[in-house]
Formats: sequence, structure tokens, C-alpha cells
Amino acid sequence: MVEHSVPATGSGPARVAEEERARLARAWAAAHYFVTVGRQEWLFRTGMTAPEVERQIMANRYLFITAWNPPPGETPRPDNDAAQERLHARLHALGLGFHPALGCDNRGGMVEHGCVVLDATLEQADALAREFGQGGTLFWQAGAPVRLRMMWPRPTQADDDPHTDWIG
Repeated sequence: MVEHSVPATGSGPARVAEEERARLARAWAAAHYFVTVGRQEWLFRTGMTAPEVERQIMANRYLFITAWNPPPGETPRPDNDAAQERLHARLHALGLGFHPALGCDNRGGMVEHGCVVLDATLEQADALAREFGQGGTLFWQAGAPVRLRMMWPRPTQADDDPHTDWIG
């Protein structure tokens, strides 16, 4: 499963062990993400450019975020769906467009629903991640590789992935 919803706040970074942060970063970097445009889904992944996504939904910046908390299976689906609706309302209030999206592990495991937000600034992206208690998001500039933004400090066990930013 993608597990993008491991809280970065609320339970606090100190409550997520360094080894677990490193494991999650590896899992999130390897995950597959899809944005839905019309009746078709378009794949994007960390470390790769996303020209097909960018052709379908033109923007200068892209953010993948979810409001599901905590990892899938521990919170009832209706609670996660309600959190996602609060995220959608917040995005509308900020005047940001978005499309439905999802993430799953690279073996097609459990799906976690989110959205691809168009033209959020990096500051807005990080603020939304913190507001909705996310351990990580994806963010990229048009034409550039997709980057994983981890909301925690970099643990010593973390891989030296050139497309992962530890911003905690």
C-alpha cells in the first residue's frame, strides 16, 4: 500500500521512528501514482518526468496529496473519505484546481485516494501537507522529474535518492 497518510503532525515526527521514515520514503518513491482525467488514468512516478500528465492537465506546478489518515486499513473508509472532502473544500477555498488521483504500491496493492493539485506554490504544498497531517507528498515543476517531499527530517538510514527532499 502507498501509506502516504502516515501523520507528519499530530503524532509528531518524534513518534515515527527514523527507520520507519526511511522505509516509508523508499516505499513512496517506488509507488505508482495515477491521475484521472475524463475517463482515463495517467501514470506518474517519483524521479521521472510526467509528460503525459502535463499534456492532459496543463500547469506550471503539480502536487499529489491525500488527506487519508492514518495508513489505510486503520481508519474507516468513511472517515478517510470525509477527510478527503475537507481537503477538496480547502483547495476550493484557495482557488486551486485539482483532479482525482490515487497511489498504490508498485505491485498493485491497496489504493489510497488523493488528488493532483494544479499550480500550488511549494509553500502552499508544504502547508497543506502539514494541515492534513501527511508524512509525504509529491511535487514537481512542469518538464522536471517528480519529487518526493518528506515532511520529516532526514533519518540516517535514508537512501541517497536524488529525487527525495527531506524538509522536516
